[in-house]
Amino acid sequence: MPRIQKARRSAAQDLPGKSAGLAWWHLKHLLRVSLQDTCNFLQAWTHTRQTESLHQARVAWRRQKCLLKFYKPLLPELPERGKAALRYLWQLTGQLRNLDVALENTLPTWHQSHPNVGANEWPALLQLLQQDRLRARHALAQEIAKPHVGAALQQLRNWNKRLKTAHLKLQDRPFRQWAKQRLQRLQKNIKNHRHARSPERRHQGRILLKQERYALESLLTNRPDKKLRAQLRRVRKKQIAWGHDQDMQMVLNLIEGHEHCPKLAQAWRASMGHLDSSQ
Repeated sequence: MPRIQKARRSAAQDLPGKSAGLAWWHLKHLLRVSLQDTCNFLQAWTHTRQTESLHQARVAWRRQKCLLKFYKPLLPELPERGKAALRYLWQLTGQLRNLDVALENTLPTWHQSHPNVGANEWPALLQLLQQDRLRARHALAQEIAKPHVGAALQQLRNWNKRLKTAHLKLQDRPFRQWAKQRLQRLQKNIKNHRHARSPERRHQGRILLKQERYALESLLTNRPDKKLRAQLRRVRKKQIAWGHDQDMQMVLNLIEGHEHCPKLAQAWRASMGHLDSSQ
């Protein structure tokens, strides 16, 4: 295609009515699907208690929250009622997810590399964490069954239905320009958390990184872009590395929370010595 025609085609794609309209349609679809997946996987977990169902519910909800955050200036106001109920619900899922990952992945992998460390403390730790997981499962199942939780999720479904007829608040601005500036602002915020030392700041940095990932994925549903695709690959790679660090920190918190495994806690913390220098 001649260079002039390419330039004209690019300009046409960047017109608010065309580029923004397609992006708006995709965004509404992604929000609708992620919410539906959240509810379906939560319901599946209540019947099976399978770790993967809970994980997929959290992934779908994380996608929903990240998209809502990134595109907030373009979206109608979300319902305020039910926010506290959903916040507590996902706090419970986070507690259970930490125990699932610790018992099924992080602890067994670490123990294979350190089979003789804290041998006397190991059985007691596993028993305590299994008991914690049973209590966490019970608490989460009870919370999901509460009417106000169902009502809060229904309010979000109703909001998604109203979103179908909502107008895009872009004010005649090229969508690609808006998205690029939004991404740059997000990336700057992520850089500010890159060398954070406190677990809380590092956790916030990981949340921002996930927001960047889902924003990039949503933008790539509108049109192919080599630069965005390469950026997405880098973000996914970084997210995996940061996720491993988070899993190690979460297990340390679980071990130290029981105060009955000092040798294991000391050895676990020593094995995490490289994390501070990698942030």
